[in-house]
Amino acid sequence: MRSFPVLGVRLDDLTNEELHDRLLGFLNSDRPNILVTPNPEFLLTAQHDTTFRDILNTSDLALPDGVALQFAVAALHGVHGLHRHTGVDVLPELAKICRDQNIPLVLLGATDIILASVKLRFATLAEGISIITLNPGIIEVVNPRLSLDILSQLRQVGRCAVAIALGQSGGPSQGKQEKVAAQIAQEVPDARIVIGVGGALDMIAGTVPRAPKVFRRLGMEWLWRLCVEPWRYSRIFRAVIVFPLVVFRGTITQGRWFSALIDVAIALKYHFFSR
Repeated sequence: MRSFPVLGVRLDDLTNEELHDRLLGFLNSDRPNILVTPNPEFLLTAQHDTTFRDILNTSDLALPDGVALQFAVAALHGVHGLHRHTGVDVLPELAKICRDQNIPLVLLGATDIILASVKLRFATLAEGISIITLNPGIIEVVNPRLSLDILSQLRQVGRCAVAIALGQSGGPSQGKQEKVAAQIAQEVPDARIVIGVGGALDMIAGTVPRAPKVFRRLGMEWLWRLCVEPWRYSRIFRAVIVFPLVVFRGTITQGRWFSALIDVAIALKYHFFSR
């Protein structure tokens, strides 16, 4: 596994096969393992939220979520073909491994309607899986913490994987899931995988349509999200405009801005023609 720092945040590069083996190993380990899925917004927030940045960098696995990160690694490190793993892709894979290992998957958060739909979906994708749902109630933004009651319920489950679905609304709440994940890893010793999945449950349930394959293939998921959820425009602006500008500034600082342009062009070619 290769790792690359982007704006001070570690990104891990794994193939689908390597990710499968890591998930399996984590489930059979003897301690909690935190998985994070950094996207451009994460990296921007981590510039001024040191607690969030430390959680990302000390996580057991940091899976890049966002085409922009592939181009950022190309621009800053001259490396092409960074593997991308979104929460909506990782969670079904994790569910299948949990099913095979007879380990329950805990869904923490989301609404009852969404959870019911996800259960039905997983009944097909991972038939026989044991799914436990917990409603954490209202969690503060400034100092996000689970209640003692929820922590107690998690401990009663025993060995398990926990998917935290508190959403990622941006702004001050960015990083709330990851801070809760850190709390679970510290206070629920039998949890084996703890991962924040953002809005992945909404897409798996079908309440929020995922971008069609052609949009994902072209790296234009942001445009799709803007069309179906226009209220996200400020977040999309940060990811599509602000983040590339910050990365470009980094290439200037490194004295490789011209090389970065060439590497990004190569990354574009790799992205479109090497699959």
